[in-house]
Amino acid sequence: MIESLENKKVKNWTKLHQKKYRDEEYLLLDEKIINIAYQNGYLKTLIYVEDKPFEFVDAYEVSREVMNKVSKADGLRYIGIGKKIIQNDDYKNRVLILEDLSDPLNIGRIFESAYLFGFDSIILSKNCADIYHPKCIELSKGNLYRVNVFINDVDKEIYKLKEKGFKIYATGLKDNTLSLKDVKEVDKMAIILGNEGSGVKEETFKISDEIIKIDMHNIDSLNVAMAGAIIMYRFKRINEI
Repeated sequence: MIESLENKKVKNWTKLHQKKYRDEEYLLLDEKIINIAYQNGYLKTLIYVEDKPFEFVDAYEVSREVMNKVSKADGLRYIGIGKKIIQNDDYKNRVLILEDLSDPLNIGRIFESAYLFGFDSIILSKNCADIYHPKCIELSKGNLYRVNVFINDVDKEIYKLKEKGFKIYATGLKDNTLSLKDVKEVDKMAIILGNEGSGVKEETFKISDEIIKIDMHNIDSLNVAMAGAIIMYRFKRINEI
C-alpha cells in the first residue's frame, strides 16, 4: 500500500490536475468513466482504497489520505490514469468539426451528443481546449472513447473530407445562411462549430459548401454545445456507430 504523500508516484499523479503534465496521461475521477476507459483499452493505472474494484495488472492500493490528495476530492473509492487516445481519421458518414472551442465543458457535452446521435467522428482544431481536462472527460460521459477523434488543422481536414465525398456545413449568420430546416440531408455530412465568442473563421466559411443556422425566437445565438446537439439530432444516424 502507498501511504506517503511524498511518494514519487503520488506526486506525479497529482500533477495531472495541471494541463502541462497531461501530454500522455490524465486523471479519471468518475467510476463509470473509468470502467468505460477500461473496456475500451484506455485505462493505464488503477488507484484504489481498501478493495480493488476489478482485476487490473497496473493497480495500486493507497491510503485514504493519498486518495484524497491525488483526486482532490473526498470519499472516492477508486480513480484511474487514462492513456492518450489513439487518433483515427476513419470518417464514415457523420462528422463534427470543432474550430478553436475554448471551453472543455462544451467539448465534453459535444462528445456525449455526438455518440447519442450517431456522429462517428469529431475533428478538433489544434487550438481547441484540452480534451483530457477532468470536466471534459466527466461531461463526455466516457463517449470520447466511443467516437473517432482527430486533431489537425481544420482546412486540411475539410479538403480531406471533400475528397471522400462529404458535404461541408459551417454554422453561422451570413447573408446566404440556410435555415436548418431547409438543409437537405445527404449521405456524408460534416458540421463545423466555431469558437464560443468569435464563431467560425471567415476563411473556413469560404471553403465550406453551405452556411447553416438554427432559427430561434428573439435571440441570435446559442451555447455551442446546445447548438451542436440540435444540429446533430436533425441529422442523426442512430445505431450506426
